[in-house]
Amino acid sequence: MNLFLSFFFAAAVGASAQLPAVGLTWIGAAAAVRGLVNATAPGATVGRVVQSGKPLYLNDHVTTDAAGRLQVLLLDQTVFTVGPNSDMVLDEFVYDPATDKGKVTARITKGVFRFVTGKVARKDPASMKVNLPVGTIGIRGTIAAGQVSGQGATIILLGPGSQNNANENPGAVFVFNANGRVDLTLPGFGTTLGPGVPPTSPVDMSAQLQQILGALGGPPSGGPHAAATGYGGILATHAAGQATAAGGILAGMAGDVLNLSNLANDMQQVASQTFANTTIADGLSTIADGLSTWDQVRSVQTGTGYYAGIGNYSCSGGSCGNGMIVPGGLDFRMNVDFAARAITGGSVNLAFLPGTASGISDGTLLKPIPYVSASGNAVTTLTAANGSLINSNFDNTTLTFMNRGGTAAKDMVVKLDYHASSYGSSASGLATGTLTK
Repeated sequence: MNLFLSFFFAAAVGASAQLPAVGLTWIGAAAAVRGLVNATAPGATVGRVVQSGKPLYLNDHVTTDAAGRLQVLLLDQTVFTVGPNSDMVLDEFVYDPATDKGKVTARITKGVFRFVTGKVARKDPASMKVNLPVGTIGIRGTIAAGQVSGQGATIILLGPGSQNNANENPGAVFVFNANGRVDLTLPGFGTTLGPGVPPTSPVDMSAQLQQILGALGGPPSGGPHAAATGYGGILATHAAGQATAAGGILAGMAGDVLNLSNLANDMQQVASQTFANTTIADGLSTIADGLSTWDQVRSVQTGTGYYAGIGNYSCSGGSCGNGMIVPGGLDFRMNVDFAARAITGGSVNLAFLPGTASGISDGTLLKPIPYVSASGNAVTTLTAANGSLINSNFDNTTLTFMNRGGTAAKDMVVKLDYHASSYGSSASGLATGTLTK
């Protein structure tokens, strides 16, 4: 890790890692993000889409989709690399940069991962642990990888080896549960454990390791950097620790070259906004206000929502006479099942202003509209032909999700496009409604 980043981490933590406006404790940043990565703060009902360089907070519940992965870079230089279809929580993080003392606890309930210990574990290995559904990984200052599924977990030691040339102590982990414990001291060897059974004795797990590294974006087996090492086929430099970067990241293992200078600049900008203001500045929001993308809407993964709004429309032709604006004449109600990733139904209605002699009175019901595979901006066009609505008079009316206050899909905007050919009338207008859950 370069001097600038080390200084920045120390200065940032020394100043404050707390965001008093929202009660969130900043503990690091995301890097090398691919696919959809979502983080949900404790007590929040709506998650945020995570991008490279964005902050991560204590107790964030981090999930990745089938194409997702990221590096979690903590302030003490601990690094977690998390692969596709994974689920982790940053349960505990305390760090004093003046002494390198602290505590790191993570919980991984699903997926593939790798971790490189940072300053806290190097100072006191007992201060870091990784909890799994079927056991716990204890740390002795090391690099390890694993996979967690409903059937159990596999943990494999990567290094550094005893002959490393990076001035690192030989790596080791111990894996335990209520039924027993094993120690992993040879790079490339691992153990498996399941519900109600002790961890198995250490065995060479080179095949499983290659699969895990492949899922994390590591170099493929047999590629230009592959070499037999006597450690179950692990890359020679990885097992020996020769590729161990100053910050503890293994060069090339993530499939991306992490540009620490760029990350430092990103995080410096975040820090300056955090510590200079008592409220969160716009730049801290991981979801910018304005038009949502479908990926951002899908980041809301649980529960159902209801949008209701009213607005105005202008009317011309036919029964509208010379045209008029009808306050409150446009209204909509929309139901969204975020878990099923679908707009499940609703209605759009027009009603002429009471007491007037002319105007439009009409409405339409919506049919279910899935967005599980939708891409781009979160806008859907309603037509009878595509099966999204019943009344073709409302063809080409659009529904748009909008982000606000750092919350994905906080609002919905209906842009009316109405044509009643039998009456020779048309109308257009806007209505906005806010999410309630």
